[in-house]
Amino acid sequence: MAPAVAVWGVAASLCALWTLIAGKDLNWDLLHYHVYIAHAAVAGRLAQDFFAASAQSYLNPLGYLPFYALVSSNVHSVVVSALFAVVHSLNIGLLYLIAQQLFAHHGARDRAIFSLLAAALGVASAVFWATVGTSFLDPLLSIPMLAGTLLLLDPPPGRASSRAWWAGLLFGAAAALKYSNALFALAACALVAMLPAASAAARGRALLAYAAGGALSVGALAGPSLALLYTEFGNPVFPLFNLWFRAPDFPPINIGAERFAPTDALEALAFPIRMLTPESMTYAEISAPDLRFAALAVLAAAAALSSLLARSAGRPVPGRALAGADGRLLVLLALSYLAWLATSGNGRYGMFVLLLAGPGLARLAERLLPPAPARGVLLVLLTAQIVACALISPTRWFIVDRWSERWLAYAVPERARAEPALYLTVETQTMSAIVPFLHPDSSFVNLRGQHSLELGTHRVTRLAARHSGRVRTLGRALRLQRDGRPRAEFVDLYDATLLRYGYRVDPEDCYAIPWRPRRADALSEFANLVVIEDAGVRPAQLALVSCALRPGTRDPRELAEEKRISALFDRVERLCPGIFRGQTAVTERIGNEWSRSYAGLEASLETRGGALALAPYFKLRHAYLGKPDDWAHGVPPQLEEACRRGLPK
Repeated sequence: MAPAVAVWGVAASLCALWTLIAGKDLNWDLLHYHVYIAHAAVAGRLAQDFFAASAQSYLNPLGYLPFYALVSSNVHSVVVSALFAVVHSLNIGLLYLIAQQLFAHHGARDRAIFSLLAAALGVASAVFWATVGTSFLDPLLSIPMLAGTLLLLDPPPGRASSRAWWAGLLFGAAAALKYSNALFALAACALVAMLPAASAAARGRALLAYAAGGALSVGALAGPSLALLYTEFGNPVFPLFNLWFRAPDFPPINIGAERFAPTDALEALAFPIRMLTPESMTYAEISAPDLRFAALAVLAAAAALSSLLARSAGRPVPGRALAGADGRLLVLLALSYLAWLATSGNGRYGMFVLLLAGPGLARLAERLLPPAPARGVLLVLLTAQIVACALISPTRWFIVDRWSERWLAYAVPERARAEPALYLTVETQTMSAIVPFLHPDSSFVNLRGQHSLELGTHRVTRLAARHSGRVRTLGRALRLQRDGRPRAEFVDLYDATLLRYGYRVDPEDCYAIPWRPRRADALSEFANLVVIEDAGVRPAQLALVSCALRPGTRDPRELAEEKRISALFDRVERLCPGIFRGQTAVTERIGNEWSRSYAGLEASLETRGGALALAPYFKLRHAYLGKPDDWAHGVPPQLEEACRRGLPK
């Protein structure tokens, strides 16, 4: 027990120190929806706003409440981050305990060394460290899943059902608070079905207990959110899976997370090689090279080959056979990995897989090699992985700031706090973290962002009527010049969207919401002595501007052109099911061009100088789709294959 306690203590200290060095995290999602959805839940804003933080407005807010509670109570940012870092460090201790079960056949010294290497390899991921001490749920929800795994690996005789029930509670909690974790909860059924020394009836009872525990957690933690969404919109997971639920407030489409997912079996096989690259946007938004999965693939192939050769020659299988706890863990790792690849391939969403890779690597290496060489191989791999991440990966996911008293350092003017208004935003990053700072009766709608809203949406119309004469816009692009007015080109950019809804920016009625962090206190000054050198943001990066909106009308020629382009885009969508897969979107003007943005595809269909192109959000290249006239009589011949099967990534 003493070594385990020491591991817990060292892990907590290491994570707390790391978060101080890494700096205050201002990740994209925090500013976009982490704060907003927790605030909206507490304030009961479901009918008061509409898509205020785009589709993420309607995720289960429960997991974000602890961070919001601390930040909104003005707890010092250093304290908030350190508390979360200590909680996130539980992942390291749980990996160590899992490895202790895998290496129970060794003496105390070798068992401890292999367990330490397994835990260290498990957290040797830039994806993990970039989220330690932050508002992301991923390193928080991996904790109950690792705890559930520990319970199921080697339960004592007669306690299989009770262990399964508790594991179901833990996996169910992770799935309830972030729905993508449901796949790992399903994969964990294999651990229950493979319980050692149990009859079929006992395994059946354990599976039922696991399902009951999971259902209880989902009902308690997600049930209220699902019920509210169903009552308000007619879709319990609004706007997800709306092709099935057909809620009238969103198009009948299903939204996926396909940014990193392989498109075919060959890409899936090559995914561990893809994870080696130092480039961002490979399996995570940040640069996060990962050598471990290529090594895992090599070791797994070597283990399979050695077993096959030994059996074909009638010799004993070399090393300890993968049976018992280690075999079950590797089955869970394999199933979770495949489920992760099939649905997203997103590094944060696969945090559970990234962490379990450590014990899997350690056990395979220990099986194939004698103890001393196995330890050497694992230590070399760990060192190479740490060096790769230290040299290439950022410390945080998006913006790194220096420490200050408040996490969100907005200095909101009295007018914004005293006057309610309907705020219409048109930027992809909604900056809805500002909502708690403004008048509580204000309403917020993101007209154009990840999801652009249809013209005449009844909820927007109803909110506009409620706030008649008090309609404003808000965003980062409308920076005020010395005369107190935003630049004309940015006003025109906003108007391109707002005129669709009958509004235009009034540049004579604007105010700024500056970003003014206070760092003169002793705790901030101490923490900023150790923070990385390049931490700190320019106030203009986060400052907001709000301008009043006045009635506006569109040019009839523009309306006619939009109708023509919409008909063209409809035709391309209909004739190209392999590319668009039933997705549709709002036609919008961008300067002199037109586009439709598909959140489910993470790409936009655009006109470009008289041609059509499909432009992925996070890649420089685009796919040429011919000219409008090419589509007059059907699919252009050069695009027939793509329209049937889709474009390669």
